[in-house]
Amino acid sequence: MEKNTIINGAEIQNLITKFYYKNNNLCFQILLHLGVEKTIPFQEFTDYKEYKKMYSHLMNVKTTNSQVELPKNNLILSNMGLV
Repeated sequence: MEKNTIINGAEIQNLITKFYYKNNNLCFQILLHLGVEKTIPFQEFTDYKEYKKMYSHLMNVKTTNSQVELPKNNLILSNMGLV
């Protein structure tokens, strides 16, 4: 059984949003920048409201040093070299 990765808000240096089109749909992907050469994908959205809700939640986690669990369905961005 695989354990879920938990990140503390203090580890998050910055939140990055990647905007792109997939099958003619605008997509929003949140990336967590955890330090030099460590940026990991968090979650991908096609609904702006859902994206904005999660982005706000993650900003709150960052400022209050709460914990957040990485979703199991996050994608690896091999084309950008971010892992």
